[in-house]
Amino acid sequence: MTEIHHQVRVLALVAAERQGEIRRQLAPIGVTLAFISRAPDLSQFPRDRNLFHVALLPAALPDSDWWAVWGEISLLNPRPAVLVYAHAASFQLWSGVLEAGGYDVIVEPFCDEELQGAVLQAAQNFKERALTDPE
Repeated sequence: MTEIHHQVRVLALVAAERQGEIRRQLAPIGVTLAFISRAPDLSQFPRDRNLFHVALLPAALPDSDWWAVWGEISLLNPRPAVLVYAHAASFQLWSGVLEAGGYDVIVEPFCDEELQGAVLQAAQNFKERALTDPE
């Protein structure tokens, strides 16, 4: 039986046409999802009132959007664990995500269990970080 994780909040930057698929894939674990479909929409979330455990972000964004997204994510307090999804993962992408403070990279297409596991592991990382980092 799948454990339900209603207390886990996920902010997902996902194209509108894929949001239903991601919702379906994560439904069995019961996380709370907040979707945005464009990078500039990230600024709509008040930085001090929304706690997100995980931010699910695509690797494929124009460079200017990437820096805007990382800037907005870094202003969230506390900062969520960043999980990046990509069509292919290179060492350069993976190391770049980690160097920027992200948690991990997941490669598409991913099955339900892969996405669920990656989100739950990222949420666990967020919780462990919160216990060890007083800010």
